[in-house]
Amino acid sequence: MTNESTRRKFLATSATTGALALAGCSGQLTGGNSTTTIKFWHAMGGDTAKLLDQMGSDFESEHEDVSVEVTSKGSYRETLNSTLSAVKADKPPAVAQIFDIGTGLARTSDAFVAVQDIIPSDKIDYDNFLNPVLNYYRIGDTLNSMPFNSSNPVLYYNKDAFEKAGLDPESPPKTFQEITDASAKLIDSGATKKGITWPNHGWFVEQWMAEQNQLLVNEENGRAGDPTEIYLESDAAKQIFNWWTELYEQGAYLNPGIEDWSAAKQAFIAGKVGMLITSTSGIASTTAGAKENGFEMGTGYLPVPEGKRKGVVIGGGSLWVPKGLSDAKQTAAADFLVWLSQPEQQVRWHKNTGYFPVRKEAVGQLQDNGWFDENPNFKTAFDQLQATKDTTATRGAQMAPFAKTRTIVEKSYVSMIQGTSVDSALASAKKDVESELARANQK
Repeated sequence: MTNESTRRKFLATSATTGALALAGCSGQLTGGNSTTTIKFWHAMGGDTAKLLDQMGSDFESEHEDVSVEVTSKGSYRETLNSTLSAVKADKPPAVAQIFDIGTGLARTSDAFVAVQDIIPSDKIDYDNFLNPVLNYYRIGDTLNSMPFNSSNPVLYYNKDAFEKAGLDPESPPKTFQEITDASAKLIDSGATKKGITWPNHGWFVEQWMAEQNQLLVNEENGRAGDPTEIYLESDAAKQIFNWWTELYEQGAYLNPGIEDWSAAKQAFIAGKVGMLITSTSGIASTTAGAKENGFEMGTGYLPVPEGKRKGVVIGGGSLWVPKGLSDAKQTAAADFLVWLSQPEQQVRWHKNTGYFPVRKEAVGQLQDNGWFDENPNFKTAFDQLQATKDTTATRGAQMAPFAKTRTIVEKSYVSMIQGTSVDSALASAKKDVESELARANQK
């Protein structure tokens, strides 16, 4: 809870207690306003967590009958697990931030209410939301959660290193082969020790599958039913991993480790690599870090196999409202979600993080104010998103054991660079994932 929130809650509690004592009763206070306290659990850290604290305080300032306790639960996985456990214990938060791949598990857990069912239709205009964002979180006609911190992967590159290597600093690589070629020039020229890095994370594999219009799992990517098969032995998957392992074997790819976003980012900021593939959520901080280290950073679309570009899948997270809340807390949670989705809040969120706003009106405000002209690195994500073609693949996959699936895929890459063939590693990973799918489907 923010200090201001604590102070306000204390004053409200003291005032209520005093009034009840004077009235000589222990019933509900009349003639005054009571405070409804809601808990907001999220997975952010650092400056982003501080920003959410401040946004919670600002909401309180505009809604004096609501107090918001903002708490970071550590990671996305910890936030999801903590929320599901709290629901079972009848002690749920009012709002929980759940990452994109937690959508399938959250949706089938029977632990949450659909946000469209608790937000009055006259309080929000879903037609004003970006279509790719709604397409990810809406199953059929039901919007289960409120889109919030939406992102996609883009290429970050060191313009100064590109110049030193004889590369065009205004034309970043667009394909796998161009990444390979640019990496060789960066290394051969001495501009950087390695060409490129990105975290060993299943998210990028999922993106590259979608870019090739390849479903990740059956049952219409898990949107028509519980999936039973994953397409890790498809030509699309093999193309991704053959290129990725070859890049490593050539000494061009710096492997920061499984899901180590920070190590990848730091290698880029320190000038060890000339290129970084990561989430748009890091644009603000990485641009600043590059400047502090004396070089200019540029951004480009996610590189893809030659001739393959269908579009990216929404990443990040959304906000869910658990079941079991009192009417007052559910109403306060709905008001909080509406407030966070307002264009003004979305513009603020975007400028301070790099997550793109989920409202068209917010994008319009940024364009009209010249934000993208002054900050072209932020514009890349929007252009890439708008160029995405709406297909079942680009809408993203849904499955209950998605987190376990990512871990299996990530470990399979480790086995590849340790000597296991791509075909053997993918066959083994496919078997392991499908065992997890079968186990989840039996529940």
